[in-house]
Amino acid sequence: MDPSGAQYDGTMTDLGGESLAAERVARAVAAATNLIYAGTPICVLGTGAASRRLSEMLRGFGARVHEVSVDENGRIGQRQAGLPLIEMLFVCDPIEGERPDAAQQLPDLREILSADWLADGAIIVDAGVTALLEQLGAVADEQAEVHKKEVRPGVQLVYGAGFSRFLVRVQPSELPRTGPVSPSTRSVDGAPSPSTAPETSAVARGVARIDWARRFMRTTIRLADDLAATGLLRGRRIGVSLVLEPKTAVLALALAQAGGEVAVFANAGETDGEVAAALETLGITVFAAADAGADGDARHAAEILDWAPQLLIDDGAHLVRLAHTEHPAALDTLLGAAEETTSGVRPLREMAAEGALRLPVIAVNDARTKTLFDNVHGTGQSCVLAIADLLDAADVRGGAVRGGRWVVVGYGPVGVGVARHAAAMGASVTVVERDPVRALGALYDGYEVDTLAQAIVSADVVVSATGHAHTITVDALTEAADGCVFAVAGGVENEIDVDLALARGFRRTPVLPYVERLHRPDGGELVLLAGGDGVNYTAGEGNPIEIMDLSFATQILALRMLLDSVDSSGRSVLATGVYELRAEGERAVAQAALSARGVATEAWNAVKGAGNGGGWREHRYRRTGVGESGEHPPVPSGAEPPASGAKMDQ
Repeated sequence: MDPSGAQYDGTMTDLGGESLAAERVARAVAAATNLIYAGTPICVLGTGAASRRLSEMLRGFGARVHEVSVDENGRIGQRQAGLPLIEMLFVCDPIEGERPDAAQQLPDLREILSADWLADGAIIVDAGVTALLEQLGAVADEQAEVHKKEVRPGVQLVYGAGFSRFLVRVQPSELPRTGPVSPSTRSVDGAPSPSTAPETSAVARGVARIDWARRFMRTTIRLADDLAATGLLRGRRIGVSLVLEPKTAVLALALAQAGGEVAVFANAGETDGEVAAALETLGITVFAAADAGADGDARHAAEILDWAPQLLIDDGAHLVRLAHTEHPAALDTLLGAAEETTSGVRPLREMAAEGALRLPVIAVNDARTKTLFDNVHGTGQSCVLAIADLLDAADVRGGAVRGGRWVVVGYGPVGVGVARHAAAMGASVTVVERDPVRALGALYDGYEVDTLAQAIVSADVVVSATGHAHTITVDALTEAADGCVFAVAGGVENEIDVDLALARGFRRTPVLPYVERLHRPDGGELVLLAGGDGVNYTAGEGNPIEIMDLSFATQILALRMLLDSVDSSGRSVLATGVYELRAEGERAVAQAALSARGVATEAWNAVKGAGNGGGWREHRYRRTGVGESGEHPPVPSGAEPPASGAKMDQ
């Protein structure tokens, strides 16, 4: 039942049914793979309105959507000049009751597997009733060199001599799956996972998920290998305090492979039990448990500081602040830290301004290779799709984003990403922002801008994207439209004032996992997602793998910057304070990511001069013939020097 009272008949052929079908396909593939759409070369093959809507949506997400030719018999054309290798292919039949655009036969699995424009390891999505997976058994039986196996729920690996493809089956008419996945136990290259545990064990499932993430984290692995070659990390203790899920596990294992001794910490709400168990089996010290509770979290936080790390990767600056307030002995061994988040950099700068910070910290969050990708594309996609999954599962407004009135509070990089992805899915977006420059930017990006008090009274969905506590106050919850949905993107504790609302007479009742109703004391109800925590890492697997690959590669460069500053006595020569990653570090991460994608770029060299190659003295109004020294240039033999002010040929 829609909490707003609106009725939805559940059919796929009503006006906008193709939009819901396209949304479900995009969401299901993201949930099954945890991969990013932005920047990915994608092709959508289909003959109906849903496939066109899917293409439009993916373009709005930032995907590089390309077309390939298919004739009336379903035969695929050859690769066209300039077409990149396609990494994700959607094959979409018209949804039930939808009239196709033309009498065109879609290609079968044999035709697709032989396409020369598909990248090795490409994702092939069977969206609709094309039954590509049903053909898989026949293809494997016909061709002995073709093999298949499941690597994640709903993801089949098809591989043979010199090729591999992944097949994902989704049905637009099916409700979404929410929450973390539990894949199988085999690694993506066909080898057994590095675990002797039974395939049904939590350890084996966790190892399989780490294997999958590692496949797409090529930049992190490459830069960790470079760090290993320097020997700088050998014997160093590194504490990693991040959301404990498969991507974090890949980072921890890469740092251990580079010579470090690694321990990880996370609070219970950010700990994936399967991944924690897998990491312990693989030799990483883990100070975390999914069932730890508040007391257990506090104990684990103290234990990782007592473990005496020399380098720290922090999230929210929680461990750095804990060391400064309650565990000062940890500062005796810490050479420096790297901070992942906006909400962590903010208090660190306050500490530095007050003279309270006692170690150098690299603001990884402020690096372009983090903020421009993790915050905008990663958090934007993962939060909006997680919200949409929960709305669909709870039948809020028929499950569709399209046509809904979304309010995004905060227009920093996270807010930009949330607004962009919601708009790409067809929502009408209003931005609430206190900074007038950012508010003006939202207006120029095509969104309405208003105050929270005005926007909230007609909103269907409100997303807090500020990273500040008490953004959504009890007054806002009281004034919101009945049935309004509230969620947090990224998030800090109490970004929505849930505890205070409960103290003032609100009641909460569960509807589905990660979905609750908030009953107001004076009547009416709201919908709260993920308990007011970050919706993407609570109700899903967090940011897409390739996005965290960039963030964690940036973390490795930050560690390199800290290690390069350690003198022969073993102490850092960096003064206490908050530092930005050097521009050459950002470029190194970006170049490694481009190379991993096979993208060629012009060689980087610093531009000198005033933009015309002649140095700063060369400008529009300089006296003709006067060189940088202020003298006339040498006159060729037999020529006369120009008169002062004379015009020379250009």
